[in-house]
Amino acid sequence: MGIVDIREIVRLINSMYGFDFSNYSLTSFKYRLEKVIAKNNLSSPESLYRKLSDEPDFFDKFMHQISVPSTEMFRDPSLWRWLRESYFPLLEEKQLFNFKIWLPHCVSGCELYSLAILLKELNILDKIKIFATTYSNESIDYIKSGEYPLKKIEISSENYKRYQGEFDLSDYYTQEQYAVKRDTSLIKNVEFIKDDINYFRAPRNVKLIMMRNVCIYFNPGFQELIHQRMYESLSAAGNFIIGSKENIKTKGNSTALFELVEENESVYKRRNN
Repeated sequence: MGIVDIREIVRLINSMYGFDFSNYSLTSFKYRLEKVIAKNNLSSPESLYRKLSDEPDFFDKFMHQISVPSTEMFRDPSLWRWLRESYFPLLEEKQLFNFKIWLPHCVSGCELYSLAILLKELNILDKIKIFATTYSNESIDYIKSGEYPLKKIEISSENYKRYQGEFDLSDYYTQEQYAVKRDTSLIKNVEFIKDDINYFRAPRNVKLIMMRNVCIYFNPGFQELIHQRMYESLSAAGNFIIGSKENIKTKGNSTALFELVEENESVYKRRNN
């Protein structure tokens, strides 16, 4: 797949569906496109272009497949321990009133189910409002189904042990032949939002945003735009967790929006400018 192929596909998606992928890292977007081609048994970039052009119903599946999923539950267990031991315990009962958490990039549901388990074990799941944004209905359906690949459960179980949860991860799923089914009651009150990559439907007055290791797939200018969207969504002194592979760089406007509060876990706080 060459640069010309990628640019033609980007132009088609933007003109037909209003999703602008021109700000994505070229290397990572090329890799994701090649994954889509392989998953759908297509022969070439041209065949993907024709499928997107001729089959509008395919676009929802395309958006599910092009999105980068989190493949593990409780990935980076130290972050989940920090949330359990250093973040939520500091909140007073009155602060939990209308407490909103937003996950702007849900594809596999790994972050969402991990968060729900953490909150359940803290006995505050029913007090928290969780918003989860996806780019496709297929992603929403997949998450709501509870399905999770059997081959992925071992590493997720090890992550949960390192997190030192109250039980065993198997208490939150049932095993089937080729997959496991996660306990969907954990996410019964989650509000799913289908949006585009510019997050025009972002919730407001959010206390905590978890968008880990997603902006690394964007160019620097678009990273700053996403940071601005997160800033506008957060309430005063709300927190933004961006992931261990990212940081708010010293150059650009983003440093005026956020201040670092936990370096090891890349947790930032909204500045009240």
